[in-house]
Amino acid sequence: MGKNCQNCGQVLIGNFCSNCGQNSNVDRIDKNYAKNEFLNLIGYEKGFLYTFKELLLRPTSNISTYLKTNRNKLTKPLTFLILSSVIYTLVVNYLQIPIENEEKFKEIYGNSSIITIFNWIQGNYGYANILMLVFVAFWTNIFFRKFNFNFYEVIVILCFVVGESMLLLSIEPITSKYLKIPVLSSVIYWLVFAYMSFAIGSVFERKISSYLKAFSAYITGMFTFGILASIIAIIYDTIIK
Repeated sequence: MGKNCQNCGQVLIGNFCSNCGQNSNVDRIDKNYAKNEFLNLIGYEKGFLYTFKELLLRPTSNISTYLKTNRNKLTKPLTFLILSSVIYTLVVNYLQIPIENEEKFKEIYGNSSIITIFNWIQGNYGYANILMLVFVAFWTNIFFRKFNFNFYEVIVILCFVVGESMLLLSIEPITSKYLKIPVLSSVIYWLVFAYMSFAIGSVFERKISSYLKAFSAYITGMFTFGILASIIAIIYDTIIK
């Protein structure tokens, strides 16, 4: 005669109750249980921290798995991107990192609204990246049009990769504030660009040409976003005047 579920009394078949989903084998509460609960709480084995770790170590396999087979372990792509962008923005605002090239912008554009828009983009780069992602996705779709990925799948890929990049970029304001080594900031930026190029390109094809196309798609999307922002600022100034 089979065991009964300790939660609802249903006869158990297999490892889980078919009625309430209770595990047929309830582990004892000990130090291993406490350790596992703590890891689950911080998301190390499933969730945000797990997603960060896996995308850092194995971006290609994890993104491919999410797209094709298993979507349970990684944080939802848009949620991951938003949380990563918030963390980056909080770090920058907390450290009060000054906006670069502000004076140069003023010399070039005068009192144009372009300055206001670009200052907002630099001061809120984490949030601006979410808007820019649509343009990057557009160009990624064009550069990799021979592969069987639709626009929404490309958005998922970019949410994971750009979100991970935002977390990695959070290191730069800290080093800039406390170490004050200009070349280190440049190294971090280039390493993040290298990661993005590899992570995006390798999902499509593990070739140097794919990494270069991924880099080109991101840069082109970034410039397209900047051009559109400038056009909106010019139209706004024209209407106001």
